[in-house]
Amino acid sequence: MMALHRSGAVRIAALFLALFTFTVVAAFAVTYVMVREEILAHLRTDIMAAADMIAGRLERDRYDPPERVLRSIGQRRVAALFDGGGARIAGDPGLSSVIGWHEVPADDIELNEAPEFRSASALVYGRRVGQLTLVVGEGMDIVEDSREAVTSALLWSIGFVLLAGIGGAALIAWRIDRRIGRTQVALSAYASGEMTRRLPVEGSGDELDRMAVAVNTVLDRLAVLIETTRQITIDAAHDLKTPMTRLLHRLDEAESIPAEQAKGVLRAAAADAKQIIATFDALLRIAEIEAGARRARFDLVDLSDVAETLADAYGPEAEEAGQRLTTQIDSDLRVPGDRDLLTQALADLIENAIRHAGKGAGICVAVTSRDGTVEATVRDTGPGVPAADRERVLRRFVRLEASRSTPGTGLGLTLVKAIADLHNARLELSDNAPGLRVTLGFAEPAASKAPPAAPADAVVAQQQAAE
Repeated sequence: MMALHRSGAVRIAALFLALFTFTVVAAFAVTYVMVREEILAHLRTDIMAAADMIAGRLERDRYDPPERVLRSIGQRRVAALFDGGGARIAGDPGLSSVIGWHEVPADDIELNEAPEFRSASALVYGRRVGQLTLVVGEGMDIVEDSREAVTSALLWSIGFVLLAGIGGAALIAWRIDRRIGRTQVALSAYASGEMTRRLPVEGSGDELDRMAVAVNTVLDRLAVLIETTRQITIDAAHDLKTPMTRLLHRLDEAESIPAEQAKGVLRAAAADAKQIIATFDALLRIAEIEAGARRARFDLVDLSDVAETLADAYGPEAEEAGQRLTTQIDSDLRVPGDRDLLTQALADLIENAIRHAGKGAGICVAVTSRDGTVEATVRDTGPGVPAADRERVLRRFVRLEASRSTPGTGLGLTLVKAIADLHNARLELSDNAPGLRVTLGFAEPAASKAPPAAPADAVVAQQQAAE
């Protein structure tokens, strides 16, 4: 178990213990002050009534002996009468001539109290009665008893608070230490290669549970990224092995044949090298898009204009392939995004349709709005993609053509998926009966202002880059 002084739970518990102890002490102090003032108020009322009674008798009956008058105030009180010079005339010898209220030691005052309850101090009140000074006092044993009771209760309360606080801090530290220990074990196992290990969640919904859920989400994402990286490495090595081997053989062949024949071999080798470079470029572009860095460039993009421009650019290529490219584009449909990436995605979809639909096929590029969603669709009447393979073709290096005789990297649809994910768009492959329908669905903004259209040179450059 971790050292107590290193436990955050213990430190927090100690802080709250100190705060609660201070609160208890302050509460008892306020309570004592209020109780003391209430008792003193009653004492002052009683003493003042006794003084008024004695003063009245002294003024009414000047022949009544002062000693007998002073003894009429009761057993618990004492009184004394002083002349104008302060000399005692009658009464308790322990009292002094004073005016007003005073708290004085009760050592020399003859209070009528039991020894075990003797007051340590007395409250006295002095006033003028003609030329004389009358002083009346009473022991403060009730005030002192209340102070002792409050002090005793305070000490017991502090002891209970300390005991409960220390016990609670130890319990909290043990529970947190146990849960953190289980968390450390799970993270260590994950770091050692057990990618299925996750932080324990007790279901209490407290801070540690919420943190465990958040960390488990990160671990899930990290596991997916690690598996994706591993698969990409395997797929890239497998997919690049053939063109690199072919490139090496052609370079070896070029060394052993006449120069005129070597030119053709070198041109083929250059084509292999371009395919390898194109594969790496596509991988880097996908990684950049998946990192989300391009979101900073988002603006409102006129998707209708992008689709029209691409249809015009790829129309001649489709016609040359013996295909017919048509459009169904509603005007002025805008979506938030990166114009270059959206151009790349639609260009890849059109190129895939031209490459795989076959001679005589019809290709349609459509941009429509439906139920608050802008949909960009590329559909063809070619052989299509079997339903079982529609999810698989979105992965890296997946090509349904086993012979791989047609040019391509197997990354086109992967790039489209990455762009769709970046734009929070829905990518759907469905049956066009016959052929394939690929749909990108975007949330339509409530209001927009169209940014300037990309120049036609950008489309041509995009087309050349894809080739």
